[in-house]
Amino acid sequence: MDSETHRHPHPRILIAAGEASGDMYAAELLPRLIARLTGLTAFGLGGAQSRAAGIDTIVDLDQVSVMGLVEVLRHYGQLRAAMNTLVEALDRERPDLVIAIDFQEFNQRLAKAAKARGIPVLFFVAPQVWAWRAGRARHFDRYADHMAVLFDFEVPLFAQHGLPTTQVGHPLLDLIDREAPDRDKARRALSIHDEPTIGLLPGSRRGEIERLLPIFLATAEQLLAASPARRFLLPRAGSIDPEWLAAQIEAAGPSPALRDRLTIAEGGARQVMAASDALLVASGTATLEAALIGTPQVIAYRSNALTYALAKRLVRVEHVGLPNIILGREAVPERIQHDATPTRLANDLESILTTDRAREQRTALAEIRGRLGAGGALDRLADLAAEMITRSG
Repeated sequence: MDSETHRHPHPRILIAAGEASGDMYAAELLPRLIARLTGLTAFGLGGAQSRAAGIDTIVDLDQVSVMGLVEVLRHYGQLRAAMNTLVEALDRERPDLVIAIDFQEFNQRLAKAAKARGIPVLFFVAPQVWAWRAGRARHFDRYADHMAVLFDFEVPLFAQHGLPTTQVGHPLLDLIDREAPDRDKARRALSIHDEPTIGLLPGSRRGEIERLLPIFLATAEQLLAASPARRFLLPRAGSIDPEWLAAQIEAAGPSPALRDRLTIAEGGARQVMAASDALLVASGTATLEAALIGTPQVIAYRSNALTYALAKRLVRVEHVGLPNIILGREAVPERIQHDATPTRLANDLESILTTDRAREQRTALAEIRGRLGAGGALDRLADLAAEMITRSG
């Protein structure tokens, strides 16, 4: 169906954000779109932040937020149901634009369905074709009419194949500058005084937490045994039920000493990042947030064994942590899969807490900001979206 046949009196868009970071970006993007397009409304895939911003989330991100081949197969039924709901909405609502925010494999399928229906697609956050399956860049016009990318080196990867591509920059620059509390304020809010403090951030998905939290708590046990004055902070993401998290902690069997020194922080991950002297962080967007805040960290991750084996065969990058990828060197320790043991993680953190490694890492992390482009990424993304809607109208 030609786009001319499904104009609305006011612009209507579908925003698809299937991960916590995308949910955050969608919530920040909507008011910018409304400011540019009078009467605009949005629906689609998102979480609590999207809903609070005014997006009608006909599919909740908790239904689709899984990673890895084995995990996807295990949850195939609910992923397919979510996709069917969104495709049916494409047919029923005929939105003027689809904005697909990261969440690659799922959103590529949704975007392909939108393009088959003559609905333009703006894809934000490029698939990491520079890390694996580089040849897929030449086919991405099947999924997008315009690609908005984070990094300048990504532009030619897609533009050379005829796909309009724009570097908008990284939204975290603005969000961190606006929202991250300073160290003293964060520590006061968490009733931390002079104690050495370690933040434990095992991810925002249940699967990640189930795999990583026991390892992170065992690491904390070793750090506490070495210095009983240490404090530990565990942020609870808004998408994680507090009773479920409490049950996960209980199942890990922390010692009475650790229970006494562990605080569940309801103020959010960034408050923990700002308040801590060192962080143990699951690989993902949180590592970049921590880097921009400037807190030294150790990156850890474990996935299903089959997922890891397949990824190891396909991935062509030396590092997996975003700070190290951006810097092009291992400025932050990475412990992945079998290397992510409590003893190794505790040793890495001990080095940060007791040697010059913290100062060295802060110096390296300070370079990252200059490599992410200028601020205003979501304003530029909103400009692109408004232009696409206006042009297609």
